[in-house]
Amino acid sequence: MLTRWLRLQARQHTQITAINWKHQVPCRSFHNAPFHDDLTPVDDGFLNLDDFQHYQESPEVQAYREELGLYSPESGARETLGTRQKVTTKSPKNDEPAPKKQFAHKRTDPYTFAALCTAKAPVAFVLRLLDPYLNLAIEDYVYNTMPLAQTGNCNRLMFYVNSPCVVIGKNQNPWKEVNLPLLSDLKLPLVRRRSGGGTVVHDFGNVNYSFMTAKENFDRFTFANLVVEAVNSLDPPTKIKVNERGDIITENGDKVSGSAYKLSRGKSYHHGTMLLDLKLDVLRKLLHRDELLLGHVHSPSAVASVKSPVANLGIEKEDFINVVILKFKEAYGSISENSVAGGPEEYDQTELLGLQGFVEAYSERDCETFFIDEDAELPEEIFTVRDELKTWDWKFGATPKFEHRFSHPKQDLHVTFNIDKKGVISGLKVVSESTSMKDLFQFLQQVVERGDAVQYTGSNVAGFILDDGLSEWLGNAIDGSS
Repeated sequence: MLTRWLRLQARQHTQITAINWKHQVPCRSFHNAPFHDDLTPVDDGFLNLDDFQHYQESPEVQAYREELGLYSPESGARETLGTRQKVTTKSPKNDEPAPKKQFAHKRTDPYTFAALCTAKAPVAFVLRLLDPYLNLAIEDYVYNTMPLAQTGNCNRLMFYVNSPCVVIGKNQNPWKEVNLPLLSDLKLPLVRRRSGGGTVVHDFGNVNYSFMTAKENFDRFTFANLVVEAVNSLDPPTKIKVNERGDIITENGDKVSGSAYKLSRGKSYHHGTMLLDLKLDVLRKLLHRDELLLGHVHSPSAVASVKSPVANLGIEKEDFINVVILKFKEAYGSISENSVAGGPEEYDQTELLGLQGFVEAYSERDCETFFIDEDAELPEEIFTVRDELKTWDWKFGATPKFEHRFSHPKQDLHVTFNIDKKGVISGLKVVSESTSMKDLFQFLQQVVERGDAVQYTGSNVAGFILDDGLSEWLGNAIDGSS
């Protein structure tokens, strides 16, 4: 069967003229693969398609394709995931002719987002959304629903770009890592992800990537090396490499991509941020804390970020995404067995005819690219997680216990806050030679000692201090919310 298909493909490059004067068959040219209902009986015979007229897939083939998530019971046919789209039409009004069918962006089953998350084959997702909370929630959903390694080649790759924000690791302290007053002034959100790693600044000048695989296949260098190999293959070539920490750096040692990891339930993911054209001056200001102004944070249980010089890679986002997807498919995708050859004999014939490269280039690979935009139909679970990521209890309340000490720049005043689980003030210590200065904190002291749950925000603290100047100073120093 494949041999006949190859002969057909080869003949497509040549104009075929078939004239049958007896049956008065007109001349026709074939520039694309012909459909059976577009051919005359003469064409069927000439193209050796007689025995294809009543072709149906065997139950075994159907079962195998259904196992891979590539079989539609409605159509009973195999379709290419990367191009299959739902067709929609509008009903004609009055006597107007029906409009031509238009391709929409949504895919039909089994090629929906949810179906591809559970497909037993590698998939690349490209998110065209800018909400950092939603993007992280989608990433979390893909990770939770992807099959285990025992069920097949289930590797996942994801790309997304966030609107400007600051993202901290699961076990980090935002008061220690971020200039929160500046973040508040710029009206930028703070985002806490569900993986470890350090603090990063996101804007439209960087691309976030996430590689998901089985836990036993986890290695923090494997995918970083794949990214490096992909980027270095661009023209003009760049020269980046992976350092001993797993970061991607330039020849000068400047970091262009840091990584974070998560391992659980037999799975793992490695995600990172590639700096392409990030506003580095804003990044440096947001991640710089002047302890004289913002206080000293003692947080022994939190994971601290490793400070490194950074640089932009200076390539286009689309180029980065495309070249990494290509390398991912080369590494983790494979040519489908059903699309290449029925056996050694058929494969030998393709090689003999010099069509091996042609077949490999146009054969379907078991790795699909799925784009998600604002019209995508997403499971409700994703929006639930998104809303959880937005809460103060997660962004700030999930911080491990810590101590925050302030010294007034002009007054004889030293204030220490002890912050317990869930971001609640558990202790307050005021040191000053002035009794009247201590008295200004008496109300707050009583509330804390009484055990009232006071969230550690600048506005909450400022509301209990009986002096406008001191309340504004502490409120701004804590998080800029006074």
